[in-house]
This record gives sequence, C-alpha cells and structure tokens, in this order.
Amino acid sequence: MTEAFTESQKERFRKLLLLAAESPFEGERTAALAAAERLAGRFGMTLDEAAGSAAEPEPKPGRRNGRSRDWEDPEGPQGPRAPEWMYRAAAGYAYEASAAASRARQRHREQVEAAQRREEEERRRAAAMQRRWGPRSERRMAPREFARNLIRDTAFSLQEIGEITGLSQHELVGLKLKLRG
Repeated sequence: MTEAFTESQKERFRKLLLLAAESPFEGERTAALAAAERLAGRFGMTLDEAAGSAAEPEPKPGRRNGRSRDWEDPEGPQGPRAPEWMYRAAAGYAYEASAAASRARQRHREQVEAAQRREEEERRRAAAMQRRWGPRSERRMAPREFARNLIRDTAFSLQEIGEITGLSQHELVGLKLKLRG
C-alpha cells in the first residue's frame, strides 16, 4: 500500500526532517523525527523510503531556460539527492545551527562583560572623585536651606550661591522669589 506523497505532504516531510536536524532542542528534534516516522508509516513506508520518495524529483534531461545541463546531478542516484546524503546534510545543518547559536551566546557574553567593565570603571571614577574631595561632614546643612540663608544674609550673586551650594539658577531664583513675599 505504498502510495505517493502529495506535494504538501512531501513539503511537510522535508520540513520535519529539517527541524529534526536543525533544532537546538533535544525534545523538539525527537518530536519532529517521530512525526516524520508517523507520516511515513501512514503510507506504509520506512523513514528511508519516505525520504527517497520525498526527495526532489530528478530534473528532466535537456536544457533549462536555454542553459546547458550543468545544473543536473552528475553523480546519478547516489548523488546529493540520495536519502543517506539527506541525513548527512541535515546533520551538517544542525552543526551549523549549533555553531551559530554558540557564536551568538559568545557575543552576548562579551557584551555583558564589556558592560560590567564599564560600570566598574564608573564606580572607580566616582570613588576617586569622592576621595579627591575628602570625606564630608555629616553636620552639613541641606543645600536649599544653605542657599536660603546665603540669599537672606549675604550680598552674593545667585551665580556664586549656585557654585557654593550646587543648586541650579532656576532653583535659586525660585527661592529668592519665595523669600521676597
């Protein structure tokens, strides 16, 4: 009872074999191979027979679009369309996919390490700046309160007060307007 695959079934079978070969997940590979075996079993074929049946049909001898026959398979039935070759090719695709995934993971690790190095360098710079200016007293007045006292009690300009307290000109103008009222 070996009937031929329809085109859609051939395409599905090819995709299942490709997934079984390329998937980075063991469970997905196993499930795809089992589905391919079930599809082949539905037509009373083994996996090897189904792979041969689902292989692309041999091109007709002669010319194609005015070109020579260079595109044909020179090795005949044992050439690249043989079932054994399909398994080898699928294994090669799986290796390439695995290698690509490995390279992607390596790039990601390198990016994470570079980001960590940048963050560590920023922390070192901040610590060096703090050491340069020395330890600060805990008895320090809050910048807004200090600016309020400087505006009220001195003749410093807002620019000078901003340099002393570290507040922006916008904040100082707001404080001065509030103190007027």
